[in-house]
Amino acid sequence: MAKPGPSPRVTLEDVLEEFRLREDPHEPLTAPEIAEALSCSRTTALNKLHELADQGMVVSKKVGSRSRVWWIPSSDSKERDLLKGYGSWTGTDLSAAVEETREQLDEDLREDERVLS
Repeated sequence: MAKPGPSPRVTLEDVLEEFRLREDPHEPLTAPEIAEALSCSRTTALNKLHELADQGMVVSKKVGSRSRVWWIPSSDSKERDLLKGYGSWTGTDLSAAVEETREQLDEDLREDERVLS
């Protein structure tokens, strides 16, 4: 027997598509704008945005006492923030060690004439 309640209509991909469809890719969106575009409730849109934020797919900023804007971060900022975060988690400069290890692995593979795919 199926579980009662509404079936999930709005997917995470639907929300991401709204960001991709914007004329200006740098323009942030609000949960009410997402809700209107997808014909869903503001709560549904907000829940999907929080889920995407937990996955690192979108970021947000509070812009008023009850307002928040959302956007897809650039891939450069994601990588930079991730590497910077390694060091802050451990209280060491782990990001430098990760980069050094990557460079050493690249060098070892070149010496062995292998390519990392």
